[in-house]
Amino acid sequence: MAKLNKKGLNILEQLVRVKYCKDGPIKYISHLNLAQVFTRALRRANIPVVISGGFNPRFRISFGPPLPLGISSSSEYLDIRLKEEVKVEELTERLNLVLPQGLNILQAKTIPSSADSLVKIIDRASYVITLKIKEKLSDSAAKNQGNELKELKQEIEKNNKGFLNLDEITVEKQTKNGIKMVDIRPSILDISVKKFKKQILELGLELKIGQQGNLNPRYVARAWISNSDNNFDIQQICRDGLYIKCKEVL
Repeated sequence: MAKLNKKGLNILEQLVRVKYCKDGPIKYISHLNLAQVFTRALRRANIPVVISGGFNPRFRISFGPPLPLGISSSSEYLDIRLKEEVKVEELTERLNLVLPQGLNILQAKTIPSSADSLVKIIDRASYVITLKIKEKLSDSAAKNQGNELKELKQEIEKNNKGFLNLDEITVEKQTKNGIKMVDIRPSILDISVKKFKKQILELGLELKIGQQGNLNPRYVARAWISNSDNNFDIQQICRDGLYIKCKEVL
């Protein structure tokens, strides 16, 4: 008979928190399909995962807030409950051997068996939004030189400050009941200009997430472009951090 702690959890079980990245074509699979990919990988790697009871038994794994379709990430998390102790280095190695290209375990650590779920504790996320300016720059600006580029940088900084100072940022969102106008400003914690070189601009974005809602950063990128005096194309969006209260990195 299994030994249980005060919360009814098997004291021999091990809870492992895994950090992984998601990039390349696999960023276009849904959150549901991602769970299926990990389930198959855990089975192929012969990892002793706890299986839930009931009519529809499942592996006891739980993810952080879902990543929007088509967005890559260098900082995703997954909790795996194991029947018995496994060295985290061994778990990492075995999983990386069977995971498809684009999914890679970066690190793993054992956490208290009674730890709160990722969805419950994560309350913010950071993203890097890569934009490309549509207008052709002069030769000096394209080489990252001259007053033209300096003025353009100042203009972008000014536009960004104006965007953050807006009290309301309304966008069209497709819902089950049709198109709805939604104010996304309350979800935006910060946005900053990280880098501007040649025709490529990188923005750093921080959003509320988790139980507070999961705003797709594309809405922010499109609204930012609409508010800009320049024309940009969205090249890429990558989630590069998930945080708990007080902006502590997981």
